[in-house]
Amino acid sequence: MVRHLQMIITGKVENTGFRFYALRGANLFHLTGEVSQQSDKVIIDAEGEDERLADFEAWCRKGPEGSEISAFTKHEKELVGYEDFRIL
Repeated sequence: MVRHLQMIITGKVENTGFRFYALRGANLFHLTGEVSQQSDKVIIDAEGEDERLADFEAWCRKGPEGSEISAFTKHEKELVGYEDFRIL
């Protein structure tokens, strides 16, 4: 089943390459969506199959080298129908 998962990751995420890390993970797990950053938080919206989303969530919880995650929240959202995964 295809779902839309929004993840909000807070902590030391600025200047760590987190958005590019998320893009690499989304491509690895064949997901669509987008990632944006607002100072100390990264917001990731991803759509795909359950198993791939679970793998991507684990990937994002790890984060790139140099990042420090202090909070991680996730929410189910309505499907948007993204065509690709992009950095905003």
